[in-house]
Amino acid sequence: MNVINVYEPIGAYEPYGVYEPMSAREPGPAAPRGPRAGGATAFTLRRSGARPLSFTGRRLAHHSGERSGAAQWHELSLYATDEGGYVAEIRVQGATQGEAGQFHVAAFEEMEAALRFFETHDARHDVASDIPIDDAALSPAELMVHAATLKVRVAEAVSGYRAVLSAFLTAMHRP
Repeated sequence: MNVINVYEPIGAYEPYGVYEPMSAREPGPAAPRGPRAGGATAFTLRRSGARPLSFTGRRLAHHSGERSGAAQWHELSLYATDEGGYVAEIRVQGATQGEAGQFHVAAFEEMEAALRFFETHDARHDVASDIPIDDAALSPAELMVHAATLKVRVAEAVSGYRAVLSAFLTAMHRP
């Protein structure tokens, strides 16, 4: 099984507000362009395989699944736009410096649809295959080891995403 993902290099963003990022390489979840009239902030969110999404509004919730020793983790953010809509963002981050990230971003008219975006995300697609299938010298046993390793990485990504999603949704419903 080969998994093909679109990757973009992780860029540096300026921090804003009181947000303290978990990763020293990634100072913030979005590229804020500064406050607008009425206290709203202008955001520009990167999207893998698409143009960035720009809007003004405020961030309602954020949760990072970064943990010590994790090769990959997810960061979830939900924004309310000044136009009355919502923007959901799922970032896939890697622990290796220089490793590309993935940016799943979508805009919605209703919060329920934005939450469904988070709930239906399939984290299996966030794991890239590093099996050298073009190497004719690999024995079937070596290919099986590579496949088993990939299977474990996929299971870890799914489990990690479920944990992050659970914490994110629980934090959103606190009074």
